Formats: sequence, C-alpha cells, structure tokens
Amino acid sequence: MAAYVNSIKLLKKIHEGMDDSCFTSILTDWKQSKLTEENAAQDLFDLMCSGLSAEAAGASLDLDQEKAHSLIHEYKARYCNNYEKTFYDRLFNPAKFYQQVTELITTKQPDAYFSINSFYNTKRKNENVRHINAFVLDFDFYKISKYESMDAKAFYHQVLKKKLCYQPTGVIDSGKGLYIVYAFKHCSYHMDRLYHAVWKHFYNEFEKYGMDPAAMLTTQVIRIPGTINSKTNKIVNVLEFNDTDYEIQDFAMQLPWSQEQVKEHRKDKLLKLKLPKNKTHKDYSKRKIYFKQYYEDLKKLIRIRNKNNKNEGYREQLLYICRERACWMGFTIDESVKLAHQLNEMFNLPLTEREVEQNCKPSDNRLACSIDTIIEKLGISFDEQLQLKVLKRRYIKKSLYAKHKRKHPLLNLTDKQQALMERRAKVCELKNVKHLKNSEIADRLGIDKSTITRDLQYIKTHPHQFIRKLTDYINALEKHKNSDLFRRKTLYERQKQLLKWLKSGYTALEYLVREIGVAKN
Repeated sequence: MAAYVNSIKLLKKIHEGMDDSCFTSILTDWKQSKLTEENAAQDLFDLMCSGLSAEAAGASLDLDQEKAHSLIHEYKARYCNNYEKTFYDRLFNPAKFYQQVTELITTKQPDAYFSINSFYNTKRKNENVRHINAFVLDFDFYKISKYESMDAKAFYHQVLKKKLCYQPTGVIDSGKGLYIVYAFKHCSYHMDRLYHAVWKHFYNEFEKYGMDPAAMLTTQVIRIPGTINSKTNKIVNVLEFNDTDYEIQDFAMQLPWSQEQVKEHRKDKLLKLKLPKNKTHKDYSKRKIYFKQYYEDLKKLIRIRNKNNKNEGYREQLLYICRERACWMGFTIDESVKLAHQLNEMFNLPLTEREVEQNCKPSDNRLACSIDTIIEKLGISFDEQLQLKVLKRRYIKKSLYAKHKRKHPLLNLTDKQQALMERRAKVCELKNVKHLKNSEIADRLGIDKSTITRDLQYIKTHPHQFIRKLTDYINALEKHKNSDLFRRKTLYERQKQLLKWLKSGYTALEYLVREIGVAKN
C-alpha cells in the first residue's frame, strides 16, 4: 500500500501544474491491459450489442451516463482494436490520466510508461509540448562491468547518492536500471534550450555511471511505478520520495556560463544568421561524397553490436541519425529511406518498414547532429570508437594521429617511414638484382602494381637521396640491433623482421652504389 501511495505522490508531484487543458501520455500494450471493472464493461458491451443504447444499457446496470460512456470507450479501445500492434500512446487529461494509472498499477500491467512532460493535444510530439515538468536521469548501470553485480538500491546508496548535488524528488528502481527524478515548478516549452543544456550537463557528469544519452528527449517516457518490467519480471518500485520545491533556474546555476556570456553568445549567433540578400542557395549534393564514411561507420557499429547480441535500445536512433545525415548531405527523402532500409536489414531484429519510415523520420529543415552528439545518442563506447573511422571523439583522433607520427627512439623514423624504406629497398632488390617483372614483385609483396611503378620511379629520379636515407637506416639498425634498449623498444616479431630485411637492404645498397658510382658513406 505504501508503495502505491508513493507512486501516485510522485506522479502528482511531476504533473503538479497540469490542468484540464493539458494531456499526458501513457504508452503500453492496450490489448494486454485489463479493466478493473472488466465484468461491468463486458455486460455493458453485451447489452449494447443486443440493440440497447449506451444510456439504456448503463441504466439497466445502475451506471450513470458518464460512467457508461467511459467504460464502453475503454472496452472498445482495448478489445475492439483492429490494429496488429496495440503497443501505442494514448493521451489523457488529469482526471482520466490518474484513473488509468491506478488501473494499470492495480492490474500489474507489464511495460507501461508515462510522459514526464505534458502536451497541448493528444499527440506526443516535440512541437506539441506545453509544460516541462522534470529531469529524469536514466542509469543503465548494469552495462558497466564494475556495477553489473549491484541491484538498483545498492547502486543508488553506495555509488550515486553521494555524487548528487541536489536531493532527488524521486528515486525509482525500473526493474533493471535506475531513474533519478528532479521535478520542478512546471515551465513553458520556451525553456527547451535551457532544459536540454542542463540535461547535457548532467550527462557529462554522470556518463561514467551509465547514464543513458538516448533518454534525454522532451517527449521522454519512463516506466510507471507499480507496473511490471517484463524483461526481469520485477515491479517498478519507488525507492525514495522527497517533496522538493525546485525551479528550473535552480539547476541552471550549475552550468559553466554566466548570464553575460550567454547574452554575448546570442548576439554573435544572430550576427552569423544575418545572410547577404544576394546569397544563393547552397548545393548540398556536393556533400554526398562524404556521407559514405558515416554510412560505413554505422554499418560497422551494427556488425559489432550484432556480434555482442545488443539488439535493442539503439536501432531507431541509429536509423534516425542515418536519415538525418543523408538529407543534410544532399540525398532526397526517398533516398534516405532506402539507405535506412538497407541498414535495418543488417539488424538481428529488424524494425518493420512502417517503423523505419514513420518512427525514424527526422523533422524538416533540421541541422545534422555533430559527431559528439551522435556518439552520445548511440552510446558508442571507447572500444567501439577505436574500430570506427569518423565517429570518434576528438581526443581519440588526436592520440591516434600522434601515435601514427611517433618516431622510433633509436631509428628516428615513424612506422610508416620504416615500412616505406623497407618496401623500396625490397623492390629495388627484386627488380634490379633478381630481374623480376613488376607484376611478379606485386604478387610477391602483396601490393598493387602501381605502387611498384611509383617506387621505381622515385629511386630512378632521386638515387642519391635514396642511397643516403637507406645508408642511415641500415647504419642505425646495425648500431642498435644488439642493444638492450632496442630489444625493449621493439616487439620480438618486429626484431626478426628487421634482421631478415637487412640482407635485402644491403643488396639494394650495393647495387645502387655500383650503378651510380658513389661511395656508401
């Protein structure tokens, strides 16, 4: 009973400012849900099927007109639905919303969700948001190996509680993860930018604890406390409820910008938006050539997650990003849908065609997400980023570039420069000493024939420079090959490879010196 009371208290606290002109969403499988007055609704429906009106059937069952209409409407919505898929949104005014929630909790409905913000009408869309009511931080801590053995209560008390700067309005065990709820005095949808800026600050602070970046939408829904999480068969439970009194401005205080900085930023942004009158429309089709890199990364990410059996939680977001990026880079809407369908076929559990076309549709005239935003939305881990080409954090790209440019401390060449020197010496030996054809050299070295041609052209046009570089490389290798420092700084397999290559290097050097007639030193 106490759990039920806390559930209703928390819901009423979140939607404290809702009036009869507002609508709140409930998302569940309505065909699976049960009516608390199911017998009365069934009798009422049977009487109406026999020819009685709703008023007459209600009167015969001692139900007033409003109650009779309410029951028959609910019965038809749940049991007379012709759609194959009955997991969908329904939006209610306050009185009906709390009535529905009570029924769902009483009947232990599996997988029932409610929207944390309210809407102008009965469609849960960004453009229809009326009141912004709360921040909900969704922690999938079980995905982190360090915390996977903990339950939600232990994770909150042992790890998270001491990290929170504000006392939460509610703490909810979602049956698998954890929700931290900060309800505040409802504000207008005009505060949407501040709302998301604060939310992003929360994410930057709690990303390492498994906060879900995909659960940061203005239209966000969370599980209704008291219902069942079908994945774990556990009840969604309120662990803590506090009657807080926040305003959204209280959370804005933690942002790293002052009001003066925000005003200056807005001024600069307005100046940039003032375009010349004679400016022509951009040809976005020129961007198409760069889309392939993003598309290949998305395919690679799907393959990685298919291999790890991660089949849910990111598919809609990935296809949405694919379509958004494709449209921004000059593809038509039909072309973007076609590209999304190709990615959808790669999933272990593909979405339906309707879901790809409707649920993954980006809004019109929308700018494409930045790489950092894509990484946050898809929750791309550090290990996954290392396997991708474009979708990497900037610091990872810089570290990989620095590693690529790092020279061997003894040989004074990068890995790429060493490989180039060794290949050209080998090509010189095979061509001029062993007299092989270019195609035969290419087959033996496993490289393209055009590369062989370019290497020979370089040796022919820069013989003295190549001799000097080859001599320096061989001398450095001879000097350090037996030193302890060389053994510590070079992998054993690489040591064997270098010592084996020395013979080819000397052969190529002897030939060049003999042909050109210059001394080795």
